[in-house]
Amino acid sequence: MKTFNKMKFASLISIICITLFCFPQDSFAQRFGHGGGGGGRGGGFNGGARPAAPRAYRAPAPAVRVERPSGGGVREGGAVRVGGGGFVHNEGVYHHGYVAHPYFYHPYHPYFWGAYWHPFGYFAAALTADAILYNWGNQQYYYDEGVYYQPTGSGYTVVNPPIGAVVSYLPTGYITVPLGDETYYYYGGTFYISQGGSFRVVPAPPGAIVTEIPEGAVEQSINGQSYLLYNNTYYQPISQDGQDAYEVVQVN
Repeated sequence: MKTFNKMKFASLISIICITLFCFPQDSFAQRFGHGGGGGGRGGGFNGGARPAAPRAYRAPAPAVRVERPSGGGVREGGAVRVGGGGFVHNEGVYHHGYVAHPYFYHPYHPYFWGAYWHPFGYFAAALTADAILYNWGNQQYYYDEGVYYQPTGSGYTVVNPPIGAVVSYLPTGYITVPLGDETYYYYGGTFYISQGGSFRVVPAPPGAIVTEIPEGAVEQSINGQSYLLYNNTYYQPISQDGQDAYEVVQVN
């Protein structure tokens, strides 16, 4: 009898142990009465760490494709047509057919070709002994060291070189200006071509590029760009090989 009671007691202890160790959550929930607590829905401990809120999903921005014309665009009515039928307007830009270099503004600094060179309008009481007298277009001129004079009262006044006049020499300091199949000579703001050992005065050829313009040029603004007007010729400021220069242009 005693042995049976001991067996029953041992079995009861075994059942209790199995219940406690095999089903701990249910047992502790019933024991501590946790039906949910401070930490939010679903239970948890008050003051415990909360899971980070999920990041909002953002769809990636659609890719923008810019199509460019293979041939550099087609100019139509002052606009450049690009792929897809769009237009990039180029209003207010002054175009002329002779410009081969883009406009590049730089300040105008008058250039002097030495002690014997003088700007238009300069009055000289006397000329050098080498001054050459000649008649052109029923008028009398003197040519002296690249400068053209006409008699005025008791002296001589510097005037524009007469187109077509031929002189026997150019002073030291002239430059050659190749343009197409022709070579021009430039001195003191005047262009020449070679003619049988002499030099003939010609109009400034459009497209010719020089680095210096004499005193007397007037700056004019045309459609937002600055030009220099000298001796009835327009010069556009440009940059050539990183150097300030001027290109002869036609402005209508």
